Amino acid sequence: MGYRLLLDENLEHEVLTHLEDRHDVQHVDFVTELGKGTSDEALARYSIATDRTIVTYDDDFVGEVSPEQYRAVLFFEDDTLPARDIAAVVDAMSAVYPHDRVDGLQKAGRDWL
Repeated sequence: MGYRLLLDENLEHEVLTHLEDRHDVQHVDFVTELGKGTSDEALARYSIATDRTIVTYDDDFVGEVSPEQYRAVLFFEDDTLPARDIAAVVDAMSAVYPHDRVDGLQKAGRDWL
């Protein structure tokens, strides 16, 4: 299995569909303890407690939430990437960097395609 992921609410559910057969992936919308509107700090705590990397377009993780507060974040600056491309980027990253080597804030995008 590839990465253990937590998809933020700003990612469409289709991303989950494209990733779930290769990664252990959850979407905030479908996690009982979380859901839409959950604070970034709560997502960060959940990511540590469950050893999950957050995947997001939310730039709050760049400037407002400290890397010590979360397990890891894959930050996509380009919020126009289709779900299929986001999944392809995650797959490409996981082929190079195993889950236990991903930490802090990692900017992700078209460069991986």
